Amino acid sequence: MKITFYLVRHGETLFNHLGRMQGYCDSPLTELGLQQAQQASAKLKDIWFDHIYSSPSERAWNTADIIVKDRGVKPELLSGLHEMSFGRLEGARHTAHAEEIYACREKMDYSSAGGESPAMMEERIRKTLNHIIDQCVDGDRVLLVGHGMYQLCTLKFLLGVDLEALRKERDSEGCSMIPNAGIMVFSYEDGNYQIQQVPVEPENFIYHVEDKTVHFYYVRHGETLFNHYNRMQGRSDSPLTAQGIEQVKLSAKALRNINFAFAYCSSAERARDTASYILESHDISAVPNQDLREINFGTYEARVRDSIMDELYERFNPCVNFSDVGGESEEQVIERIQRILTLVLARAKDGDNVLLVAHGSLYMTLLKHLFNIYRADLTEQKKAEGKHIMPNGGIAKFTFSHGAYQLDQLMVTPEEFMEVK
Repeated sequence: MKITFYLVRHGETLFNHLGRMQGYCDSPLTELGLQQAQQASAKLKDIWFDHIYSSPSERAWNTADIIVKDRGVKPELLSGLHEMSFGRLEGARHTAHAEEIYACREKMDYSSAGGESPAMMEERIRKTLNHIIDQCVDGDRVLLVGHGMYQLCTLKFLLGVDLEALRKERDSEGCSMIPNAGIMVFSYEDGNYQIQQVPVEPENFIYHVEDKTVHFYYVRHGETLFNHYNRMQGRSDSPLTAQGIEQVKLSAKALRNINFAFAYCSSAERARDTASYILESHDISAVPNQDLREINFGTYEARVRDSIMDELYERFNPCVNFSDVGGESEEQVIERIQRILTLVLARAKDGDNVLLVAHGSLYMTLLKHLFNIYRADLTEQKKAEGKHIMPNGGIAKFTFSHGAYQLDQLMVTPEEFMEVK
């Protein structure tokens, strides 16, 4: 089992700024510290974390909150992530107790001041990480937000890093060995820890995207009331019809043997209901995501399509554009598509199957964006075959591998999908 840990130090605090010792005692983040936390957040935004933990110290969990604020989760507080205790040296100025602080720091031992010893720190760190590992499965990524001395102890006791050599290297670069909001990365595999990245400033941290293969299954919702009456349906919504329910039950049958790692669906009720039917026999549920919503057609919403076919052709070809009537432009739609794909790829592990349940025109925009397939061309092709380009309950499949997307299957009916599969 392999687990990757991202250990981030809190941003600069008042005591850091004033040069005071800060272990179990606490002080608030400064303006610079808040900025540093924001920088760390920006650098880590494309990494999916399966578990997020923070030291209970306010400076740490404030930093953690900033890092995860757009993820819709709160970090779990673990006392084992507390900074090292400095005993009676807590809050002392470095300059006022220089000799004693230097002696303790060199040995990483504050037991003479009533604080923690190296053995105590190593035991605490190992116990904390063992607890976290027990909650993990193979491939998990874990975010830890903590402290500087905690990073140093982890480097030395768990990872065997030569701290003196690291100090000289960082000094030669004009950098701190444990910068505020510094990010370090290490892994655990089969009982062994290995360093991946020593602590670096957020601006110097580079996330190397994993080389992995992810399989996407894209399903359009079943027929709705508006579909039945041929009305435009973007951000507007209407319920699945009886036929629509039968269609998505067939979609569920076609996908029943696919082991989905996770699923996302549009926040529209028609998509959420479709996802629920598909996943009835699976042990997961779809997470609604607004980036999977249908294109906003503005004032064209709910209009009968037959009466505006020429206008719609111009609106959809060669680029989607409803922005002048209160809807969306193609650029806005592509931005949403890119966000959801980035989210999925950050979360997915190598070989994962992912279900997306969404809409027809969003699918057509995705085809153009990823595979340069144009709506008008595909319409002509499918018309010649006597088929619909985006049937209700239809299933498409594409794969991300080696940094690129590959189209495996254009959207077809569930019955056709079962035949080609």
